Amino acid sequence: MKKLILISAILFSFLYGNKISAQINFEHTSWAEILAKAKTEHKLIFVDAYTSWCAPCKEMANNVFTDEAVAKYYNASFVNAKINMEVGEGKDLAKLYSILAYPTFLFIDENRELLHKGVGLITSAEFIQLGKDAQLPEKQFVHLEKKYKRGVRDVTFMIMYLNALDGASLDIKEPLNAYFETQKEQDWASRSNWNIIYTHLKDPQSKVFNYMVKHEADYAEKYTADSVNNKIFDVYSHACGYSILSNEADSAKYFQLREEIKKSGFLRSEEIILRSDMSFYEKNKDYENYAKAAIPYIEKYSDNEQMSRSVRVFYLGLKDTLMLAKADEWIKKCCDLSPDPGGWLYAFASYLSQHGKKQEAVKFQRQAIELIKADPKTPYMHWIPGMEKSIVEWSK
Repeated sequence: MKKLILISAILFSFLYGNKISAQINFEHTSWAEILAKAKTEHKLIFVDAYTSWCAPCKEMANNVFTDEAVAKYYNASFVNAKINMEVGEGKDLAKLYSILAYPTFLFIDENRELLHKGVGLITSAEFIQLGKDAQLPEKQFVHLEKKYKRGVRDVTFMIMYLNALDGASLDIKEPLNAYFETQKEQDWASRSNWNIIYTHLKDPQSKVFNYMVKHEADYAEKYTADSVNNKIFDVYSHACGYSILSNEADSAKYFQLREEIKKSGFLRSEEIILRSDMSFYEKNKDYENYAKAAIPYIEKYSDNEQMSRSVRVFYLGLKDTLMLAKADEWIKKCCDLSPDPGGWLYAFASYLSQHGKKQEAVKFQRQAIELIKADPKTPYMHWIPGMEKSIVEWSK
């Protein structure tokens, strides 16, 4: 029996050991030594530029760098370095290569020249393709950048260049506008140009976008109404979100954009404006105006996720009994929609207690207990003693 177990273990290790132990082999030496090794082995350097607080960096490390195909390709193709951009030499490299987002993936030659770049959480297949593109001169970011500066603007090249810019999280506004300047207005709705618009266009101020809004019916006839409608909706929504949440947030700019959307004639303008107003007023802690946007938005557009969020905002920011009655109405709907209403109320009560709303937290914790007790199939009956204990604590 022991012999059989030993043989099984050996077979398991043989069959699956490589997959379990797969890992990109990173160098743990100085930057000068990494450059020297790249020169000796005639390889590019791959740098995983990360920070200790970056969640996507950790996900790449745990789920992508450990992929067997990824590890095999990167170990064979590159000198691999994993460098914290906030520690030691990483600080200088972050400045040198203008790293603004994490994770950033750099592909550098032995002479320190940055040839290619990628940013963000991507799949194993995408990560392998990124490495392959870095090894092909015609696809390297530095090569594409030089071609663009020489004035190349044909559609095949521009698609490749715009994809590279997006992949590196770099601004595409100027090159996108420069490309469409080479196109006749009547050709802006061609298949190749629509593909570029749908994939890359984000600027609601651009001529191309405003042309599309005015000629929505023509685009819809060629490329389906849903795809065109959703694209316009996404561009406006993204612009509003950026205006509200950016570090340089400017109320005047937001309301100017809001007015432009209102006047655009786009059929979903009201939906965008109400939803954006909620974000704007929540950020500015103007809860009365938040409520004026939230009530018509939720009742007209049936956004259950936003309803759940608005319940929390109402209870934290409003005292008006009519507004809180509206929130109570939404709480009942949230419970009806939830597969676990007792658990939903428990989470809501905990949220209120964390924000100092102890009296309200007690009220909803009691309701949560009643719902859990009333459900004979609930797996949460063992929660009740702890929930009752929290009521005592919150009541002090």
